Amino acid sequence: MAGIVQSPGEGTNTGRRRQNPSRNPCPGVGFQVQILHTEAENRLKGRRPALALALAFVTLVAIAAAAWPGAAGSAPMRTITLGQTATTPPPSCPGKILNGQPIASCRVEGRITGYQVTAAGISDPFVVPFDGKIVSWSITLARPSRAQTKTTEDEVSFFNDFLGKPSQARIGVLRSVENSKPPKFVLARQSPLQVLNPYFGSKVIFALEHPLTVLRGQVVALTVPTWAPMFAFNLSGENSWRGSRKEKHCVNSNDIKEGHPQQGVGKKKTYGCFYSRARLLYTATVVKQP
Repeated sequence: MAGIVQSPGEGTNTGRRRQNPSRNPCPGVGFQVQILHTEAENRLKGRRPALALALAFVTLVAIAAAAWPGAAGSAPMRTITLGQTATTPPPSCPGKILNGQPIASCRVEGRITGYQVTAAGISDPFVVPFDGKIVSWSITLARPSRAQTKTTEDEVSFFNDFLGKPSQARIGVLRSVENSKPPKFVLARQSPLQVLNPYFGSKVIFALEHPLTVLRGQVVALTVPTWAPMFAFNLSGENSWRGSRKEKHCVNSNDIKEGHPQQGVGKKKTYGCFYSRARLLYTATVVKQP
């Protein structure tokens, strides 16, 4: 049985934020097939593409260091990974049904651009602290079930039918619109779109052939045109995020299905939905020359 259920509890946001949450934050949203959450397995076959891309990323950072103006000088490169925390919560999916009843849920996000406001108590984890270049980004993916049995749902087919296929994502660089409430952002630039299905069940790093320029104070967001199983929920109130849906259109199935991620460079969009107790599991690595 499929459906949409919001994770319980609202939680509270801690620490300083650049954007104030709405007065009535939604509990961590997510689109789900209602089945038991189990940890996705990192099988060797699923890890090989990710490892190859990780090596490509290391090479890219080395090339960037050599090619950056002034690299021949004594000043070292500075690198920061936005969104990185001491531990990463496991993403939802796959699930299991016991005696014909869903015990927990597989939950994903879809048709949205979003960014973390707090992650494990860290405020503004995706606000860029200096001018630089994004050289890679990562996403941690669950492995949704593909089989319809007595103990599992065919999650992949369900999400494909409801939100579109294949599973896809990219990152975007957002420039805030001053004094906008709820916050509005202009999309400054974005990475190429990536198909995620081959990497289900692993953390994959995408090295950027053309690094994205970022300026201090800009926000790096995750864009999901269809759906992506990179959603962790039922976390503490120290985790919250904002999404590009309209105010009061944040939580039900139609809100999600009719959502539109921000993909028009130079265009403005309102981020009217604030969600608590959940994480979008992505990072972005930024390089700067001091």
